[in-house]
Amino acid sequence: MRLTAQARITLPGTEVFRKPSFWDNVKSFLGSDLDLRTGESQVTRDVLGLTEQIQQGLHIAGIHNAVSLAVDTDIVYQDLAGTANDADLLVEAMRRAHTRFTDGFKVLRAVFELEADGLHSLIEVTVRAVHKKEEPSATIAVGARITELRPRDNESMEAAKERIGKSLANAQLVPMYRNILNAQMQRLQAGLQRVFANGRVEVDPADVQVVRPSGAEVRELGSDADRRQAELRHDPQYPRAGHYGQGYDPWNTYYRDPMDTFVNLMVLNAIMSPSLHWGYGPGFLGSHWSSYGAPVQIINYNGTPFGNADQIGSFQHQLGDVHGAADLDFGSAQWNDSQLAGYAAGDSSWDQHREGPVANPGGTAFDCVGYGGDTAAGGGSFDCAASDCAASDCSYDCSHDCSSDCSWDCGGGGDW
Repeated sequence: MRLTAQARITLPGTEVFRKPSFWDNVKSFLGSDLDLRTGESQVTRDVLGLTEQIQQGLHIAGIHNAVSLAVDTDIVYQDLAGTANDADLLVEAMRRAHTRFTDGFKVLRAVFELEADGLHSLIEVTVRAVHKKEEPSATIAVGARITELRPRDNESMEAAKERIGKSLANAQLVPMYRNILNAQMQRLQAGLQRVFANGRVEVDPADVQVVRPSGAEVRELGSDADRRQAELRHDPQYPRAGHYGQGYDPWNTYYRDPMDTFVNLMVLNAIMSPSLHWGYGPGFLGSHWSSYGAPVQIINYNGTPFGNADQIGSFQHQLGDVHGAADLDFGSAQWNDSQLAGYAAGDSSWDQHREGPVANPGGTAFDCVGYGGDTAAGGGSFDCAASDCAASDCSYDCSHDCSSDCSWDCGGGGDW
């Protein structure tokens, strides 16, 4: 289960003009008026000034922990050691490195985290030097996790299942944490507005989603169930599209976290088929979350939405055997795909839909929405015909950029 929220910063900028082409010069010579406007605006602040202001704004909001700072492909700061209260170190790193960017930059990404009020939040601030006039200069994306719903250190997986199931009996728990995140976003807005006095900072209400994990993610959980804490990725894996689309979650971009898969399975199981001794029945959670002002959306691992939890009866058949997957012995690490046959053993991993240095290293594990479908190196023999003809997966992949191939490969593949 994840909570996400977004904010936007609009800053004054200079209009961007294109260079005149040969024909532009000819037209000008003939007396025609030229329009060299591009419809884009360029941020006038340099990377050092922006970094300092972002850090100051977050400091005002009570956020002091830095994760990473990158300018284009240059990693300026990365806290792999988990140093506490190191936002000043991030700024110092930029002060040492800013001369490398005297020719300007394209994208600046500053990432921070906050653990407070029962939420562990990751805050990603992205500034694009050149952007469309109607678009914001910077976007802040927040991905948060409810600490109470995560397995604890030295807690067995079975004990975590029981505790999480019983914790969800408090139907106000999710709405309460949504309100907490909204309050944190308001403080973030106030802090950034104070330092960007000439700009405009807007905040959207927080959303709550439960992700149906892929079969690959469930197997990864089984092989790495001893690790309770999220591990910072050396190479962030940015989504290939819709980086700041609705529900974008920077947690998955920057953290490798099998326990996120565990929590999603437990919450889905609690919604659909809770144990009797937890004190509530099927359908209770979804309806009560909505009645308390926090409708929870259920989405597939590839980002496609199923619907809200209070309507789960209408799409429950698309989720596979969630109860069977949730009931697996994750501590055994002895995996056989037959154990996931009723869930979706052939599903690709969410990470395979990403771009970045570590995504799709061999080009053989992608589906149709991978790196160019059949044109990707090694990908032609491993598209819809192989791992992605799982019935639940085909409906997504075969409606996208590989439709002609899927019409042959997945002709009988379930619900597509």
